[in-house]
Amino acid sequence: MQSQIAANESVSEETIGGLAAKIGFVVGVDEENCAHLHYPATDTIRVFPVSEGFDLETDDVSGEPEHVEELDGRPLAAWCEYVEYKRGWAFTTHRAPEGF
Repeated sequence: MQSQIAANESVSEETIGGLAAKIGFVVGVDEENCAHLHYPATDTIRVFPVSEGFDLETDDVSGEPEHVEELDGRPLAAWCEYVEYKRGWAFTTHRAPEGF
């Protein structure tokens, strides 16, 4: 039996964290205006072009990714270092590893 959240119930941080692991979350936007989303459940990074001035609060990341990177067990920090070297980060989110 699946659990359902009633309309008047609040969603816990644990639930939100679990959903982010399944649906992905933005790690940051590089200097070429691409958003990098990490999908822990599939151990992948998907890179989506976004408009200049992309805002996490109001803009959606959709469509086909420009690139899909299989992490194959490598840490997210390794991908962040690679992007920093190749493209640079315009900004990163609180979900990025410490130091990015």
